[in-house]
Amino acid sequence: MSYKVVVGVDGSAHSAAALRFALAEAASRPSGEVTALLCWQLPFLSIPGAFDKAELERTYEEFLIKTVSEIAPSPPVPLLPLVAQGDPTESLIVASRDADLLVLGIRGRSPFAGLMLGSVSQACAAHAQCPVVLVKRSDEPG
Repeated sequence: MSYKVVVGVDGSAHSAAALRFALAEAASRPSGEVTALLCWQLPFLSIPGAFDKAELERTYEEFLIKTVSEIAPSPPVPLLPLVAQGDPTESLIVASRDADLLVLGIRGRSPFAGLMLGSVSQACAAHAQCPVVLVKRSDEPG
């Protein structure tokens, strides 16, 4: 049986730190594997057909593969890039159903904001179906 880690990836330095943590955690377990999940939504626009959904999906897939490859060119465990259309909070919570661990990067916008969780990380911590780890960049204080 494998140890499944899901990590939210959005291209930020915080999600890069979360991905590195997720890979290390999965590598420390027998049969560890990581799913890097990028969530996206169609832009809200009142003009029907303003965006090509398939083209946007391909763009996000390419972005995720490029981002993951730059962070982990030779991952120590199987690493699956996965793109999900929909609300990030909902997508991450759904992905947590089949996971042993959910890893998210967090950031603060001020010394006081670092004491609070963002809406995605707060909702995931409260509703995920598995343990949740919140990772700060290693170069940030605290």
